[in-house]
Amino acid sequence: MKRLTSMVFIILALSSMSAAATEPLVIDGFDDGNHVSEEGGWWYVYNDARTGGNTQVTPLGTLTPTQTNGAQGYAAHVEGTAGNRLGWDYFGFGVTLTATSGCPSQVKVDIRQYTTLEFKMKGDASGGRLTVSLPYTGGPCEGYIPKTLTGWADYEASVTADLTGEWQTVRLNLRNDFTQPHWAKPIDKVSIEDVLQNASQLQWHFSSADGDTLSVWIDDIKLY
Repeated sequence: MKRLTSMVFIILALSSMSAAATEPLVIDGFDDGNHVSEEGGWWYVYNDARTGGNTQVTPLGTLTPTQTNGAQGYAAHVEGTAGNRLGWDYFGFGVTLTATSGCPSQVKVDIRQYTTLEFKMKGDASGGRLTVSLPYTGGPCEGYIPKTLTGWADYEASVTADLTGEWQTVRLNLRNDFTQPHWAKPIDKVSIEDVLQNASQLQWHFSSADGDTLSVWIDDIKLY
């Protein structure tokens, strides 16, 4: 009887640990209307100006959510026009996972216990490509920009086909849907498990060779 009781206790304990490990991590629902994520990270917008590009994007710098005309309340909204100087011009936006996961501290976050990234999205694009990426970075920082450890060949998943005029729920498997681009050099290739163990940011990245436009809204981002 004691042995049976012990086995039942172990099973219940393991079940409890499993449930705790799969508790969703809410990145942001934007309900508070500010640029700080649920875990204290910050939202930002970038473009290709640092590399000589002339892409235009609004806002630029800090991303503060705005009210939508739908039932979502507050959501993040970014729009812009890709430039024509680089041959594959870009802009994007992202969030640091915690208050210290970005520069200068770069305290990495282990998200290997999660399998799926989920968020809501709507918008339109005249062309180009919209992806979600998992930057793999380290020191030293150049301002608030950390050094890439992949030559910018980060794991990414295309969500271009999910972009419509109505809100859609996008679900991406962290291990099956994200891949490094085909142009990644052998020296820049890394295991997805290493990336997930040392996560710091999530980014939505738009690129185009033809001066395309994008207007995109996102909301209710979480890992589970």
